Amino acid sequence: MRRLVFLGAVALLSCTDSGLYAAGAGGTSGPDRSELKGTACVPLAAGESFPVKVVFALEGGAGVDAQIVENVVASLESVTGQFSTPYISFAVIGYHAIATGFQGSFVRDDRVAQAITRYGTYQESGPVSHRSALKLAQSIVSGDMQTGCRGIVARTRYYIVQVILSPDTSCANPIFNAGIEPRCNAFLPNESECSSCELSRVTEELKGLANRYNAGEVTIQPVYVRATADVATRYEAAAIARAGGTELIETTPDALPRTLASLNYASLQRALILKRLIAMNRNTLSRNAEVLIDSDGDGVGDDDEEALGTNPTLVDSDGDRISDGVELRMGLPPQFTDGGTNLNVITGCNPETDTDGDRLNDCEERVLGTDACIADSDGDGLPDLTEHLGGTNPLIPEDLQDDERDGLTNVGEIEAHTDPISADIGFQKERGYGYSIKPAEPTPDGRACYDINVYNITVVGTRSRPSPDGSGLTIPKGTNDIYLYLQVGRENDPRGTGIGALFIPQVVFTPPTTRRPRNAISFTSEDFVNGY
Repeated sequence: MRRLVFLGAVALLSCTDSGLYAAGAGGTSGPDRSELKGTACVPLAAGESFPVKVVFALEGGAGVDAQIVENVVASLESVTGQFSTPYISFAVIGYHAIATGFQGSFVRDDRVAQAITRYGTYQESGPVSHRSALKLAQSIVSGDMQTGCRGIVARTRYYIVQVILSPDTSCANPIFNAGIEPRCNAFLPNESECSSCELSRVTEELKGLANRYNAGEVTIQPVYVRATADVATRYEAAAIARAGGTELIETTPDALPRTLASLNYASLQRALILKRLIAMNRNTLSRNAEVLIDSDGDGVGDDDEEALGTNPTLVDSDGDRISDGVELRMGLPPQFTDGGTNLNVITGCNPETDTDGDRLNDCEERVLGTDACIADSDGDGLPDLTEHLGGTNPLIPEDLQDDERDGLTNVGEIEAHTDPISADIGFQKERGYGYSIKPAEPTPDGRACYDINVYNITVVGTRSRPSPDGSGLTIPKGTNDIYLYLQVGRENDPRGTGIGALFIPQVVFTPPTTRRPRNAISFTSEDFVNGY
């Protein structure tokens, strides 16, 4: 029956990605089981979690009409000044024969204004090379992708705006000609065809960075500013537009401020859906068909901590900022060593920081080998913390693995909060978490929403413990921290980097029968905190 329930849920909503629905026992069956119930919507694909990074590549230098330069400066000052939100940042390139990075990284402070001012006094001379600007933009964008947090890069829209004033003369100049693609040089003596071919190729390389580094999107938008239309310039700029995934925009010097202001600087617009829903009582462990109490939620049961000599009420017994469970998993001693001297402090990371919001600090992620910039390092829809505590590998997708061959995949075991390394079929039926997920009315802005019910969540009588936030407060005994993760991403993209949201209610259980709250815990989307 359990398998039939699972298959029925998937068949009912087969348009969504597989792996979303799980089944468990028949419902909350006693005072030691809790339940969550509510409606949640996927996060808005905007704001700091979905940044926009704009490169302005501006033709200028000797021979360019001073009035046009003034218009460009005024236009950029107006556009950059109107964005006070932290999710959009800018780099600025000026080019003529060569390209110069007036602001070679993405910023959103006074450095942008300073870079625009430098463009206004730019006096580079020689043959004009639009190719040089695209190549420098490629360097800036690829550098940001390689050094940025992988999860954030996957949700970033890179937008290159190239302001073009005159035709490209690279093919006609021996200095540049040697670096041009041979198949493009074959168009000579037709210089415009040669330049269009080379500009298309370089633009395609720039746009291809999105696939190379799993970034959200790279778009190149040429803007041809003309006093009198030039056929060759229009032809070359149109080639950049086609290769960059846009259409050429033509404007006049006077209309340039309105043109730049009207460009689409919005965040990456891709519909997100619920990829996986995972509930977890952080204070229980399922091991070999048994429920173990883990009062401090460090991944080591209370009885095991006493046997090891660690403190069952402290996540980090030896004070090195790495939890006992992480240290044991990676073969490090979780106790004080050498007469109380701590030998396990990890340098080069900040234990106060949890960059991806998955509740493993950045130092713990370094020890585990997971990515501190993304909550789900292996892209299987399970946050790194749940895999660490549940006993699966956060570095390898395990959608289809069933290590103990009990009929439930490793991912399914984490969803059900059962043991992925023991054949615990009877335990699954009695203690496995149950999930009911149904589509609800979308938000007015079109985001997907779901009616969610998670039931049969085992709660236990924990010990009282110090609050891990350093406040000095004591968490009362019997307190269970229930984690509910929403993992969302793009449809039909099973390994894509999405974004997670987390809701953490508390249940207090005093054995054998007292549970607060007595009824199901209700929630809305506003109760979730976005992570990465």
